[in-house]
Amino acid sequence: MTDSSKVKKNSELASGSQNVAASFSNPLYTSSENALSDYSQSLPRNTYDNDMAEILEVVRILNNMAPIRMPVYNFNVNEINGEAYYKPDGTLLLIREHDSDVIRDYYVSPYSDKVDRILEHDRLSGRLRTKIEPNSRSTSRTKTNITIFDDKINRKYTLMQLAEDGIVNNITEFSGKGQAFQTLYRNITTFKPARYLAGKDVPDKGFEMVDCIFDINGNIARIKRYNSKKEINIEYTDDRKNITVKNK
Repeated sequence: MTDSSKVKKNSELASGSQNVAASFSNPLYTSSENALSDYSQSLPRNTYDNDMAEILEVVRILNNMAPIRMPVYNFNVNEINGEAYYKPDGTLLLIREHDSDVIRDYYVSPYSDKVDRILEHDRLSGRLRTKIEPNSRSTSRTKTNITIFDDKINRKYTLMQLAEDGIVNNITEFSGKGQAFQTLYRNITTFKPARYLAGKDVPDKGFEMVDCIFDINGNIARIKRYNSKKEINIEYTDDRKNITVKNK
């Protein structure tokens, strides 16, 4: 049901770009303890912008990794066909479904008659490929969480969150025991990028973050970069690039 090969292939490319996106812009970043506590400048907006280019490349990769839609998964126990497995007390544990290349196990919630998770294993190796879970928060736009495990890259996995009809809301890539992540949120009406977040633990600097907001047309409107020592805000107008730097 889940074809994760495209996600995995592009995952390696996004990994290489993450270090670039999480680093501070060279003209702005300085480790000097004597740096000004508050600094602002307004520049003409050029055709090429290094701060934009770094983020747009990573966003392009993440956006290509995630399809517009994924399959709509069934969490109703009574509608699943397969081999039933029971606990020693006679209650239903899971229903197993055999697909062409995967074994799909539907685990029944101990608190209801719904499926609370689906595990997809490689049919030949038995390796866990995908975990699918319904979102229990009724007020959330996200209805399904899909985690795809990458067997080629150590300690890396990808999370996609789906709205109604399987539309992919966002995609997140985690790596390094959770020490690094990057997330792309989409506008579910236009399917264009809406927000990009990235974080990485950097030696001697702490955890560094990038927060990028896109406008309705999918163009970068604001970039914020920060760690425990410095915050850089970049806002774009039609013809200007406005930069504010603060030391904490």
